[in-house]
Amino acid sequence: MPRPATRRRVLAAAIAGVALLGACTGNADDGTDGTDGSGASATPAVAPDAASSTATGVVTAAAAAAMDASATGGAARAKVFTGAALQSANAYAKTLPGRTAAEKAEAELATTGVKVLAVSRAGDAPPQILAQTTLKKTGAAVLVLLVGDAGTFKVAAVTPMLPDAKLDALDPTSDGSAAVADAKGLAATPDEVVAAFAASVRFPKPTTSKLLAADPLSEQLRASATAQSKALNNQGAFTQEHQPRGVLGGLRLKDGAGAIVFARLVRSDAIAMRTPVRLTPAKDLTLLTGIRTITTEADLTSNEIIAFVIPASGQARVVAASDQLVAGSGR
Repeated sequence: MPRPATRRRVLAAAIAGVALLGACTGNADDGTDGTDGSGASATPAVAPDAASSTATGVVTAAAAAAMDASATGGAARAKVFTGAALQSANAYAKTLPGRTAAEKAEAELATTGVKVLAVSRAGDAPPQILAQTTLKKTGAAVLVLLVGDAGTFKVAAVTPMLPDAKLDALDPTSDGSAAVADAKGLAATPDEVVAAFAASVRFPKPTTSKLLAADPLSEQLRASATAQSKALNNQGAFTQEHQPRGVLGGLRLKDGAGAIVFARLVRSDAIAMRTPVRLTPAKDLTLLTGIRTITTEADLTSNEIIAFVIPASGQARVVAASDQLVAGSGR
């Protein structure tokens, strides 16, 4: 199960470490006056009571499937996760046999007290439910995006909120929240914000952007990459790229205040040694790939799922994020 993206690990002896883990559509008017754009009252895609029971059921099933390392675990995850969330959940499950009870407990989702924060409006596709749960051990808030898929809702994103992050109010579930659609009325489009974020945390040579407010995730990513590069002690080169891979979903905030948008990026961590040296990779890489020793080069691929709040004016900010190592190679 994805853990907070601000929790990082470094590969022993200076190998880069990593921690766990479609455009918004809809043809409705922004509807920020509580209507669907026609003057009629807006209608949610799912009634509030149904949305609540659906969210609780899906989060409960997802929490169990994410921790299921049995032969049937893959099928259980396929029923409740979709897209990048499914890929991340499957990758994490592959590492479960090597994890301690304490490590598993840190990633476990609470299945009681699941709260629906917003529901998309009827007519916007795909239908979405934005829910909030917590990490069972710490009580830290976790945003869960559910997206309609073939008549059922599946988990498209699980993102623990950053420390001190705040999510602005959304429309009542009895009205539904408008789709982001063409991003009219926002300070920037989701694609622009995600591209700016990717450029701001690449290594080396990050590029700052006025589109983004400072946040602990970006600061940590830059600091971690710098530390990993320095740890090589001039014996090799370290690079890190974050490639935008589309928006997973998103909904408008109340009173035209902006939107919350969930996006996927793929992070690539690469190390190339100038002369062969025996390095021991972090446990996650070994559990996932079987690689136990690296001497000349390594490439790690991780899913990054990030929730941005894009205001009507001003700077966008990161409010929640997770990442999960999903592939790696080394020799």
